Amino acid sequence: MQQSLRIALSLLVVSSAGIASADWVIGSGPNAGMGRAGLALPGDTINQGRINPAIYGLAPSGFRFQFPRFSFRLDGIGLGDLNDVIGEANNGGIDASKLSDIAREFGDENIQFGAGAGLGLFFGGLAIDFNGDALVAGLPNATLQNWVNTGAAGNVPIGSRLDAYGLGQYEIGFGYGKRFNTAGSADVSVGVRAKIVRSYYSHRFADANSIQNNLDGTLAPEMGGNDVLDESGFGLDLGFVASSSKTQGLFFGATIENLLEPKTTFQSTLPNGIPGTDTIQPYQRTVNLGVGYLAPKNFHVAADLVDVFNGAGGKEFRAGAQWNVSKGFALRGGYESRAGFTFGVGLGGFNLALGGNSAGQLGYALRF
Repeated sequence: MQQSLRIALSLLVVSSAGIASADWVIGSGPNAGMGRAGLALPGDTINQGRINPAIYGLAPSGFRFQFPRFSFRLDGIGLGDLNDVIGEANNGGIDASKLSDIAREFGDENIQFGAGAGLGLFFGGLAIDFNGDALVAGLPNATLQNWVNTGAAGNVPIGSRLDAYGLGQYEIGFGYGKRFNTAGSADVSVGVRAKIVRSYYSHRFADANSIQNNLDGTLAPEMGGNDVLDESGFGLDLGFVASSSKTQGLFFGATIENLLEPKTTFQSTLPNGIPGTDTIQPYQRTVNLGVGYLAPKNFHVAADLVDVFNGAGGKEFRAGAQWNVSKGFALRGGYESRAGFTFGVGLGGFNLALGGNSAGQLGYALRF
């Protein structure tokens, strides 16, 4: 175990060099370190079941509790800078008084920072999970970027602007899965997950005048004078897994995420004051396919095609593998076609993963 800990710590030291542009996941399932692939693989019942509720039908009926998940992502900003940019939650995570400073210090490129948490429990084919995530994006226009890149000296050029968008959500999920015997060589597990969701949206901007005079950022027109807009909804996910065994061999999976779409949408004005609007829809229907293989001893591999028809603008190929080095210790690696490589370790029931800037559900929703 001491050797396992040394390997895990070495991975953290090496990977921390990318902390200003990375996703960290603490306590989630193994798929986070496997390029987020694994919608067909059983094992971590609660985490995997949230991705594909058919996994619930493959799990033993005993009680399980998920180690709480904590995740955060950084793009164009470091951990030490978060205190300078994060605002109160009831203001959408955007501090109006800091927008001018953000524009001066980070206005040379787009920035994003986000955080999330989750936990759950499972018993007898039934699962309950709680998850919440939030993302804030800062989008400077070309005029502001050029000024900051040249030292941000003198008067702020006319036309400079930084738009800051905040998007958050939490959901409570109720899942159930059951395995059915079939006449062929493979049995089929079917699962459903119902979810009650609430989404939040905010948009402020800082123009040349507010940046020059250190004034508070201005609420965008769609906010109607409110710091935060919120919507509630109900959704339903459907999943399938076909396999000849519950614990080893080949597994084939498919999901329809948001078969019933939660109607939590927001009409957003475009960045830089561009005329027109865009629809921010955190929950959109996607069809996803996956295949996995669990070796009898110590090796797992998985590959997924996510958002096959690009309905949510998130079509992506994911692949990954896990090597069980010793009892209670696993190394993981993977690749996401949109974000690059991921790495992870498992120590007993505790998992840690580091990856590139995976857009995720909120990131795809906040695209302009």
